[in-house]
Amino acid sequence: MYFSVVILVLTKALVTEVCHALNVTVTPGPVVLATENDNLTLSCLVSQRKRTTSVLILHWFFSPLTAPTPVPPASLPPNSPPVLDHPQFLIVKMGLRRRKLYGNYTYRFPQPKFHLHEKTEGEVYQLRILSVTGSDQGFYSCKVQEIRKHRDIWRITSNGTSTTQMTVHFTPEDGRSEGLWLLFAAQERL
Repeated sequence: MYFSVVILVLTKALVTEVCHALNVTVTPGPVVLATENDNLTLSCLVSQRKRTTSVLILHWFFSPLTAPTPVPPASLPPNSPPVLDHPQFLIVKMGLRRRKLYGNYTYRFPQPKFHLHEKTEGEVYQLRILSVTGSDQGFYSCKVQEIRKHRDIWRITSNGTSTTQMTVHFTPEDGRSEGLWLLFAAQERL
């Protein structure tokens, strides 16, 4: 009897410290079509928070559509299969004090390219991409961590990630949009 009580107490202690999944959804998705030179807004919806006293740490990342690069063999154990590395760039991070820290990827552009807006506190975070170009095609991921302070140490209590793929429709030089209508007509036939 004593042994089963000890096991129950230890199991409960271990389970309460485990990081749980946080429900994160990026819309529109899973694939979004943007028109060249238009602005696009992606929304990251965070639901099912575990504690109301916790704090959310949010990251938006970008992975281009380019082919993945193989990891150098010297960094892999012998006789292991090659691993493909998809580059991932930080666009923006919102931390403890709700400060927005734009990543190095954001500073590649001569004009502001991205803007993060918290639409509903702790629930909806919008990433606005200004003047979409072909180089913006790729995967946009919203990664969220829920943290709380326990005994003067910040700990992750739950986390979640969601990704959407953006493709860009290019308009002809003469400004006609016939190609876009043909694309929609082809999708309706499917």
